[in-house]
Amino acid sequence: MPTCRLGLLVAALLLGLLLGLPPVTGTGAEKSGVCPALEVDLNCTQECLSDGECADNLKCCRAGCATVCQMPNEKKGSCPQVDIAFPQLGLCMDQCQVDSQCPGLLKCCHNGCGKVSCVTPVF
Repeated sequence: MPTCRLGLLVAALLLGLLLGLPPVTGTGAEKSGVCPALEVDLNCTQECLSDGECADNLKCCRAGCATVCQMPNEKKGSCPQVDIAFPQLGLCMDQCQVDSQCPGLLKCCHNGCGKVSCVTPVF
């Protein structure tokens, strides 16, 4: 009997694939960052089920009963302390507005000249 149950399970999975049923929630890789606070979407639109369904570094975020792909607004770690007495070398211009605009693990932090840059966070 166990072989029969296994056969039914495989058949059910194949049927689901053929019918184009949506993937199981939580099967996508969790992306770094934190979802921003979003306004409640009363239409309950399900744009995504997991981060893996969102392009680039977008995350699958809740907006009331809806889920949408959004730009995360924070990465793990803290911004390093800036010593104003010793100006930072580099460009004194804004390189980012939020952490998610920085590549990899870099965070958007004050750089010591009144602007923000993508820097390595402190853990």
